[in-house]
Amino acid sequence: MTSTAIFEPQTQRPLTDTPPPVARLGYFERSRPVQLILGSFLFLTLPIAAMVLLLPDSPALTWFYIWLFGGTHIVLTLTIYASRANRRYFASSNRNLAVFVAIPLGLLGCYLAIRTLEVGTTVPWLALGFWAGLRFFNFFHLTRQTFGVHQMFKGRTLAKFPAWAKRTENATGLALVATLMLTHAAGGVCPLLTESSLELRIAWIGSASAAFGFYLASMVALFRTRPSPDSPGFRASMLYFTLQTLGTAAATLYLPLYLAALAMHYVEYHVLMVPRIAKQELDPTSPIDRGYGWLRTRPAAFLLVGLGLSALVTAGMGSMDFEPSATAWGVLLTAFDALVAVHYFLEMQIWKFSDPHFRRSLAGVYFAKRAPAS
Repeated sequence: MTSTAIFEPQTQRPLTDTPPPVARLGYFERSRPVQLILGSFLFLTLPIAAMVLLLPDSPALTWFYIWLFGGTHIVLTLTIYASRANRRYFASSNRNLAVFVAIPLGLLGCYLAIRTLEVGTTVPWLALGFWAGLRFFNFFHLTRQTFGVHQMFKGRTLAKFPAWAKRTENATGLALVATLMLTHAAGGVCPLLTESSLELRIAWIGSASAAFGFYLASMVALFRTRPSPDSPGFRASMLYFTLQTLGTAAATLYLPLYLAALAMHYVEYHVLMVPRIAKQELDPTSPIDRGYGWLRTRPAAFLLVGLGLSALVTAGMGSMDFEPSATAWGVLLTAFDALVAVHYFLEMQIWKFSDPHFRRSLAGVYFAKRAPAS
């Protein structure tokens, strides 16, 4: 080493070259949850659609698909509903008591009364209105969840979308609900394919055309907002909304395909519940929370309990086909069937990111917390 080299200032790595700490991705910012949801269309929706068309009486539709996916997704709602933090929130105001307690109990009571008291025979218009309303909420809760999950897909892009995009996406779902209701009124087959009334056909064409138009407008909003043609987040968002719309639209032609349309709905619900169950804060002074915490740390026991309750829900789903019964077992099955109706309502409430209570409980779960821009 020369003397000049000794006295030359030593070059140091600039601080700006120091690699920044790796940001921890939120659950829904990772690729696996997205792949599971999108892949379910290929691996579950299409096979179930084939079974509906080719093997409509297959017991696998009930004791595999509905039991394993449909019943469990209803039971999982109870894991959120029963925690002490949420129970306290439900009792914190008259509005919350009405929304989270009175209305669900009212739905349960109406369901049990109509089932066990044979209201359909004595007051047919009341029963008809109740079942029509229940059918509407069945369809609406599917499209409403699609709308909400689509917002999460869009959130992965970190882009700012035009305000009207949400309106067209929501309108797509509402128009599909109207079309499904019209297909239901036509006996489960598209009115254009049956000898339905002219008014029903015109209404079906109008609602189906509206759904298609709103869907195209939603795609235009996504396409115009994406920064480059190969943006993966935008491709996933467009594909998700397209597949969900396609699956629901198929049911507007032949209503039994609604079972297949629910496949992605079931899968995404399970996928999204995984971190919410794992991150849910529990109160060690609450017996319910302690019991739930015990189950949560034992996946095998948690799975067995969930599948057992799902079996009761699945059996209850057919209770309306049984002869009226006031036996304890018949009432129990009907009560579990009623959980389906309660689920339609509660699911729209406990996933409201606009609700400050649920927004706090979900902070950092699906998307990493980011420091506010300076």
